[in-house]
Formats: sequence, structure tokens, C-alpha cells
Amino acid sequence: MEDPPVPPIQAPDLPEIAPPEEPPADEARHVPWWGGVLALLVGGILAQVVGAVPVLIGAVVWMAQHGAAADPAASDQMMYDLTHSFWVLGPSIAMTGGTMAVVAFATARIAKVPFRRALGLRGAPWPAFVAAPIGILALGPTSDALRRAMQHYLPGFTLGALEGLDEVARSAPIWLVLPAMALVPGFAEEILFRGVFQRSIRNGVLAVLLSGSLFAVYHMDPQHVVAVLPLGFYLAWLAYRTDSLAVPVAGHVFNNAAAVFGSVYFADQIAADEPLDWWAVPAGWAVCAVCVAAVWWSTREARE
Repeated sequence: MEDPPVPPIQAPDLPEIAPPEEPPADEARHVPWWGGVLALLVGGILAQVVGAVPVLIGAVVWMAQHGAAADPAASDQMMYDLTHSFWVLGPSIAMTGGTMAVVAFATARIAKVPFRRALGLRGAPWPAFVAAPIGILALGPTSDALRRAMQHYLPGFTLGALEGLDEVARSAPIWLVLPAMALVPGFAEEILFRGVFQRSIRNGVLAVLLSGSLFAVYHMDPQHVVAVLPLGFYLAWLAYRTDSLAVPVAGHVFNNAAAVFGSVYFADQIAADEPLDWWAVPAGWAVCAVCVAAVWWSTREARE
């Protein structure tokens, strides 16, 4: 006699577990806009505070040697010497740049966005790296024209920052000055302004305008601000077009290095402050336009 068939054992119905939702691709690679704004505010203000520490230490040491009630003229000279010496401003620049970089990386970590994506730490086509420094140098005559216009119409509206930087560059060996005044700010300022802040703004045109203009304002001295403005817009556009932080860093570092070399080896020409020929500005625009076209062409496939 055959045994009756055994009914199959059915597994109990279990609720379906939906896979975790992945953030949209655009959100996964960017810090939120409010995070970028907060990073710029905190990083910019904190960098200035930290950068003032070497100057304050120098002032305390001087007062300890000469007394707090020293002649006011001597105190003014002391502050001038401190703020025009590489041995004080060099550490200040290093501490300022380090603070900016730490804030930028910390913002990406808090937002849980990979550093490479949040800050644009990626490569770019080689023509962009060639065009970036050439284009920013070509904008030099425009910067000079804006600075001269400010001097002409508002002669007293300055903190003397540009002249002070020239003296700082000449107050130490160039092999020390170049890393401090070209490499450190070229990387640190770009990672804060073009990295975490600009990349947090989703609208490309708005991001370029805000990044370029706020970068110029950060330099504080009115004459320095107007001189930096066209350079800031160019660097911001490079970051937007290439989607890479490396390209504006290359342009920024090269521009600062050229300024250091000019301060050191062309001090007499800088002191004479002779205006450039009238054709220098349009010629610079033409060269910069070629550089913009080269960057545009070299990145056309990546942007499609």
C-alpha cells in the first residue's frame, strides 16, 4: 500500500525588504549648497584669525622687549615691520592655507561625500593645463588697468596690500618665498573657493559669478580686490568647464609664482610703476580668448 503524498512545505510569506535608496548622482558628488556656504564663511573667517597668530606673537615679543608704553611711532614701525616680513607672513600664510584646506576636507567628510567628488580632485585634458597659466597671465594687463583706475579715482581707498606683498617677497630667499606665496595659497584658496564652495552651487553660471566675486572680495584691500576680480572669474570658469580642481590650481600657482618673480627680479620697474601700452589690454584679451577656446575644445567630449 502506497503512502499518501506529502504536501510540500511552503515557506512563510516574508515582507519584501526594499533596497536602500541611492542618492541621485548629482547629490552623491556634491556638498549641499548650504554646506558650501558655511564652509566658505567658517574657513574664510577662521583662516584670517589663525593667520593673525604669528603677527600677534611678534607684537607680544616686541612689547616684552620694549615695554607696552613705547613711543607710538615705534609701535607703528613695529607693526609695519611685522606685516612686511616674510619671517612673520610666511608662517601666517602657511597657517591660513592649512586652515582653509582642513575646513574644506572636513566639510566633505561631514557631508559624507568622497573627497575626490566633493572637491574636484581629478585630472583634466593636458591642453587645459597649458591654457590655464597662459590665460591668467594674459589677464594681467586688465588687472593692472583696473588697479590704476582705482588709484586714480579713489587714491586713498587702499590698505597698501599690493606694495606690502612686494616687500614680503623680497625679504627672504626666493626658494622659501615661492612655496609660501605661490604654492600654498594657490592650492588652499582654490580648494575652498573652487572646490567645496563652487561645486556646492548647482547652477553653473551662478557658481562662477559667486566664486569669482567672493574670491576677489576675500583679498579685502580695494585695489587688490579689483585687480583679482578678472582672475577670479577666469579661475572659476576653468573649474566649471573642466570639472577639475587641478586646472585652476595650476593657473593660480603659476600666476602667484610670476608675481613673486616680478617682485624679486623687476623691483625697479615695479617701483617706477609705469603704465602699460594701450594695446596690452586688448592683446591680453585675445590671448585669453584663445586659451578659453583651447579649454573648451579639449573638454568638449567630457561635457557632452
